[in-house]
Amino acid sequence: MIANLRNKLATLSFLMMATCSVATRAQTATPQAPNAPLPSALATATKIFIGNAGDQENADCLRVYSDFYQDISALGRYQLVLDPNAADLVLELHYEIAVGQSIVSSHNADAVRQFRIVIQDPHSHIVLWSLTERTNYAIRQGNRDKNLDETVAKLASDFSALASETPVPPNNKSIIKH
Repeated sequence: MIANLRNKLATLSFLMMATCSVATRAQTATPQAPNAPLPSALATATKIFIGNAGDQENADCLRVYSDFYQDISALGRYQLVLDPNAADLVLELHYEIAVGQSIVSSHNADAVRQFRIVIQDPHSHIVLWSLTERTNYAIRQGNRDKNLDETVAKLASDFSALASETPVPPNNKSIIKH
């Protein structure tokens, strides 16, 4: 009888520890991100102002600004306006270099430059979203042009998907691995 009672207590103890273990793991598991709605202004905008907040003396920045402007214009969905007060959305192009890293990459895995599009409501000045794409610097102009073409195409594609009637947030993965 005592042996039977010990077996029952051992089984009960085991079940309680297992239940506590499962509950603890459930509490510490990484929660899934909620499917939060995107700002409605992204889907309803018809007028866009594109500003260049990049380095005005950097030929790559000026080229990316010009190419991004043309790509957004080519979508045919937006009227590009010259006054941010007349826009439904303001897109600011930023050029960034990771602090403490060399500008010149020795191979493709060392991306240090990136272009960021900050999307703002022009009236409240609230940032609605931002898109970032890394790009590798290249010594040869042909390679640099190819890298910048890929970067601009990805930014324009991400914006188009994000601002569509059925918005799709970008997957947050740069075409350049780091």
